[in-house]
Amino acid sequence: MQAVIEQVSADQLKYGEARQGPATSEQIERVRAEVKAHFGATLPSDFAAFLALSNGLDYNGLVLYGATQSEAAPGPNGFWQGLVASNAAWRDGPGHEHYLVLGETDMDLLTVALDGRSPVLRDKVSGDVNEEFASVGAAIDALLERRL
Repeated sequence: MQAVIEQVSADQLKYGEARQGPATSEQIERVRAEVKAHFGATLPSDFAAFLALSNGLDYNGLVLYGATQSEAAPGPNGFWQGLVASNAAWRDGPGHEHYLVLGETDMDLLTVALDGRSPVLRDKVSGDVNEEFASVGAAIDALLERRL
């Protein structure tokens, strides 16, 4: 995962795009507790590893949520899509309470079951599963590599 994140960061730097720095271990532990308290969900360890590399990411139509951001407290370049804020917004619609949303594309949501397992891409509207992944790390790698 680190290699593809470094490639994306280099590409963003080349085009002058804002990048989110890495989340601190304290921020990751805080979001882990908040995700559990608010949604009854477990933060996947692969996603925690992603956050330690990049506290959220917006790249070529893929948004991976950060640990700390919200509309009230955005990150660089107005990035507000933090895990807690984004999942709270998704929970306003029916059917999203059975999984944790880690990120999104224009058409899909990257989700895991509440136990942090079974990463899949789901259609944003129907909730149908469009693609399954062996792990969250494999999902992040695949989704980013498609956009490089």
